[in-house]
Amino acid sequence: MAVLQEATLVEAIMDTRAQIDFLWQFFVTVHIAVFALVFIYGEAVERLNIPARLLTMVGIGGFEWINGNALCNAYLMLDAMLEQYRWSFGQAERFHPAFYEQFVLANYAERPTMVLMTHSAALLVIVLAFLSQRFLQTNTRAGLSAEQLARGFDPRDR
Repeated sequence: MAVLQEATLVEAIMDTRAQIDFLWQFFVTVHIAVFALVFIYGEAVERLNIPARLLTMVGIGGFEWINGNALCNAYLMLDAMLEQYRWSFGQAERFHPAFYEQFVLANYAERPTMVLMTHSAALLVIVLAFLSQRFLQTNTRAGLSAEQLARGFDPRDR
């Protein structure tokens, strides 16, 4: 049986953490674009017919599922690698106490629950926005353009 070297395991842990960072950045970037579509170009979304809205929501739901599963699996792999590290090399006397607490004892087993919550909440907001633009609208639409609102137009000055 081949012995796993400490440097190899630490490198794998850091690579997995980088993969998690990338997946979160991808999630945020996609949602910035989707929220911009929904909030800024709401009239274009409103003009979509029912099949187009459904296909869009299915596509976004598919992205949420794929990205969420990738994040959950990466977190579970990271937690398993850290468990292996603790088992093989985690003697407390080898490390500075702060490093031992933040790296060696790090636990990511609960992160899939957080991923489920964030991805579900984002999907819910998008689905509600696609189903009804009234979900996003406020009473400030009383004849004001988005440009007037953005420039600080005060409707009381009319």
